[in-house]
Amino acid sequence: MGFLRGKDIPLSTEVLLGLLTTISAFLFVIKYRMFKDSQTSGSEELNFHDILVPFIQLIPSTTLFNPWVLISAIFAEISVISFIFSFVVLFVGSRFVERFWGRMEVIKFVLVVGGVTNLITVLVAIISNLIREDAKNMNTPLGGGISYYFGFLVVFKQLIPEHNIVLFQGLVNFRVKHLPFALLIILGLWSAIVSQSSYPAVPSTVSFFASFIYLRFFQALNTEPILPVANNDSSTGSVLIGDASDTFQLVEFFPAVTKPYVGPVFNQIYELSVLLGIVTPFNDETVQQSNTRAQKRSEQVGQSNKSIASSVAERRRQIALQVIEDRINKEHPK
Repeated sequence: MGFLRGKDIPLSTEVLLGLLTTISAFLFVIKYRMFKDSQTSGSEELNFHDILVPFIQLIPSTTLFNPWVLISAIFAEISVISFIFSFVVLFVGSRFVERFWGRMEVIKFVLVVGGVTNLITVLVAIISNLIREDAKNMNTPLGGGISYYFGFLVVFKQLIPEHNIVLFQGLVNFRVKHLPFALLIILGLWSAIVSQSSYPAVPSTVSFFASFIYLRFFQALNTEPILPVANNDSSTGSVLIGDASDTFQLVEFFPAVTKPYVGPVFNQIYELSVLLGIVTPFNDETVQQSNTRAQKRSEQVGQSNKSIASSVAERRRQIALQVIEDRINKEHPK
């Protein structure tokens, strides 16, 4: 991504956008050549959208023979709109998160969450299609940016849970921590009523839980220095596995009215997972360290927002002074 160099773009952003652009462009070129060949060969003309590339796209009927598509399909977009949306998500998400994690962890997160989401999504598609004896949908391509969209929403909930999103001059105002649940409900209704299929509900839900489980129990980050990550890789200090902070419990993603009902269910699932050895239980020291780290993250984000606001105010003041000076010069020419 040469056009991004020299513009203070983090390395993880360049790598992820490079993968997205390269794989999507490669997919388009192959589909275009197959489309042109069908026009010149005299055979039945293919619909461009229906052309499949099994060694890049996540297709249920061929994934077993091309397992690498679990990763390549993360960055394989087949439409301009989906490509632009994925580009924006990766650009904004990775650029923000690298300050807290470092470049390698951001790339690892997208690959892990995207790969796991694609694996579970394609397994669900295969099983459901076999049960319904639906051979047509076995050749429907899956994957794309939806495999990590909800992953970044979960990250934002972890890093800036109390941040407010204000749209349309205050007509729409909600907190970041409420966004994942609201979108899951919307996409679930979309799948049930509009598309009448498992897409996009299944990959969105899987991406949500895959990212939460990874961040909650498995992500390894240095505890000191906590913030910022000076060298964008690793630094000295002990390693803390997962995020046991109170603000990052699964129940905190749900509305307050539902917490008395879903809380005990989540606790039982956690205890069963510990019993089966799937996850390591948190101790008091780990919880305290995670709470301290969450507080420091919140303080840094607050300081950053104040700095940005001060910078914007200063620029506005300079512009206003320049306008006044120009008016004075026009009224009193030398």
